[in-house]
Amino acid sequence: MGEGKTMRRAVAFLGALALAAMLFTLAGSVPEGKKLPSAIPPPGEGVPFLFIEARGDVFASVPSASLPGESGKNAPVLRGLRSLFPLLAEAEEVAVLFSLERGRILTDGVLRFSGDESESIARGTVPESWGTSLEAEKVPGEGLFELKGGPTPLFPLYFRGWNGLTLVGTTPDRVNAMIALLEKGTGGMNISWSVEKRWPNHFLFFDGGLFSHFASQEGISVEPGGISVTAAWRGDRSGGRLKWEADGLEALFRRGEPKKIAPVMWDDRFLAPEPFIASFGISLPEIPPSLFRRAGAGEWSLQDTVGIGGKELNEFLPGPVMVSLGGTGKLLVFSLPGILFQLPDRGTAGTAFARSFWSREWTSLVPAVEKLEGFPEGGTASIPFSIVCAANSEMLRIGVIDGESLKSERKKKITDFVPLMREGKRAVFWAFLDGPAFAEAIRSLARTGKIVERMGRTIGVNMKMVVRASEILENSGVLTVVMPSLGEGVLEWTKPPSPAKGK
Repeated sequence: MGEGKTMRRAVAFLGALALAAMLFTLAGSVPEGKKLPSAIPPPGEGVPFLFIEARGDVFASVPSASLPGESGKNAPVLRGLRSLFPLLAEAEEVAVLFSLERGRILTDGVLRFSGDESESIARGTVPESWGTSLEAEKVPGEGLFELKGGPTPLFPLYFRGWNGLTLVGTTPDRVNAMIALLEKGTGGMNISWSVEKRWPNHFLFFDGGLFSHFASQEGISVEPGGISVTAAWRGDRSGGRLKWEADGLEALFRRGEPKKIAPVMWDDRFLAPEPFIASFGISLPEIPPSLFRRAGAGEWSLQDTVGIGGKELNEFLPGPVMVSLGGTGKLLVFSLPGILFQLPDRGTAGTAFARSFWSREWTSLVPAVEKLEGFPEGGTASIPFSIVCAANSEMLRIGVIDGESLKSERKKKITDFVPLMREGKRAVFWAFLDGPAFAEAIRSLARTGKIVERMGRTIGVNMKMVVRASEILENSGVLTVVMPSLGEGVLEWTKPPSPAKGK
């Protein structure tokens, strides 16, 4: 029984360290003293890896509700993560390297605990503050202990205490290699962080050329090479901020389309319909027709529905595109959030699209099209459902949304909801998600789906997945991301306040 618990704790132990680079509720500052990365041997040339250097207490601010459900093959790992995040907060510092060599995940980790805990680990016993379920089996020889895991490529793992540090490795040799580096006093992963040096937590990811390999297999024109991402983050239980820089993208796409992507001014031309639930904006390059075919564009029946084929799409799509879930819409008698696409600077192509849109055969079901102020071509309709397709020389708007949500007196700007955009309105990509509001929108969809099912119809949505997603989003807070260029970005998150006890 104890061994099974040990397995779960061990799996979660290193899995939680890897997730620290990607979860949003993070905190802390690096203590003074010897830097842990100096104990970790660097990976070989061209080897994909993820390296994290962070405060241990970052894991204390990851609530269990933010993790996915415990169903499916990952259930044992997720249960372990839920129980071990509080444990990892006991470490003062954490440095861990995950590398992929010959199809196997290798782990090298160094943790610094308090004096009492370090002494306990040196004796080969689990500190009482960790709880009683985590156990270690002594390996005959030089003070090593083995953590046995379940069916996961991370295990078995070996650890030992050394001069106040806890060293963890995939094999005994890897633990001994870390000791050798510490005794030597030079070498290791001594990284000079280039992004926000004063921030407490950092990670470095290198893909080893995997992206370029898979992109080439999909027919995307790229140069061979690797991509590296360096990031720093800080925060607390109420939210935080992460910044990153990427190297290798421009060289990778030297022959490709992204070199034509230019930052867009996301200004007052764009409407943010209220309630503003979720949205993103992107500067699209010219997309090769082959990619449309592989994405199944031929099955979308766009030619019959809106009068656009593959050739027109390739001419029409390049440029800024903003997509929003917000405002209000109506499907028959059901009220739902609206969906709106905004494409500026399409000129005559935009007005021609709006004209073609309302000339399709299906529009015979629409009794009347009402003009939208400032948009001479196209308009809005409310029967049989809310729909808009209107254009002038500067903007095309199309979506399933009430015309009332688009009136000028209700106009809100992107910066009213996305504070990061006030720091610099030019970006190649940005996104916004109000988790609780999105969760409510999903629940509204679920309620509508149940009513439709009682009428003998279906909306083609898995309601169990919908409900599960709403539960996760309810606790995700508000998330925004802005990328001024392909090689840099900022992620910001705020968490919803914890509910008061007894309510």
